[in-house]
Amino acid sequence: MIRDLSTWVGATAVRIGKLWVPSRQAEATLAKYTKQIFCLTGNENYPYSFRGSATTVRIADRCFALWCRHQVRDFTPDNVTIPIEDGTVLVSGSSLLSVEEDDGNADEEFKDICAAEFLVENYKSPKLEKAFFPLMEEDVWRGNSDANFYLFGYPSELRSIDYEEARLHLQQAVTSAEYNGASQARYLHSLKITGKKSFTQDGLSGGPVYHVAKGRDGFCIGLAGIIVRGGNHNVHFVDIRFVLSLLGAGRKI
Repeated sequence: MIRDLSTWVGATAVRIGKLWVPSRQAEATLAKYTKQIFCLTGNENYPYSFRGSATTVRIADRCFALWCRHQVRDFTPDNVTIPIEDGTVLVSGSSLLSVEEDDGNADEEFKDICAAEFLVENYKSPKLEKAFFPLMEEDVWRGNSDANFYLFGYPSELRSIDYEEARLHLQQAVTSAEYNGASQARYLHSLKITGKKSFTQDGLSGGPVYHVAKGRDGFCIGLAGIIVRGGNHNVHFVDIRFVLSLLGAGRKI
């Protein structure tokens, strides 16, 4: 982990969904909701293609994984998987949600975001729901530019693969960021990475942007959006308004 959240918020505990966790455990708790995407190639020697990050969220009893369509455009949905059960099992979604391109959104980046829904009854994992961030609409980012942001993902440069030795090493990164402005494109915003550790932004697409907010009951962590691209220590993300609309939890676009 790049930054200790407890030094950021200066509080002993923060709320994630309905659960209060010690501040020092917040990053480890949130890390569970960012997944490395494994695309199944059908090649016996090189069975996986690693396509960046995915964000898992749960709204009430519905579970979703979000990523960008450009990450997996050459794979069918049933060959796009995320790991569960501490990385020992790969699962694909039950159905896919996305926005079709039309004359009104042809130049917009928000349509790059898609979501796979995981119907819990279709899987044998008894704790599947625990792998998904408990998204509460009251905690989401409201568009304030002075928010404290941080983001998670799997940078490509921190991944090492040795197929001959059947060895894979994945390293997740988390870093702080500050607001860099809104784009002219709908729902698109820019963040400047402020964390001290340097890594390229390739592989962060599909990862989450969280914000820390202070409410009546103390500090909470909510979802701000999903990363769609990055470079030169900046990332662009599609904000939570579109995500809620796509998942059917918010107002229509």
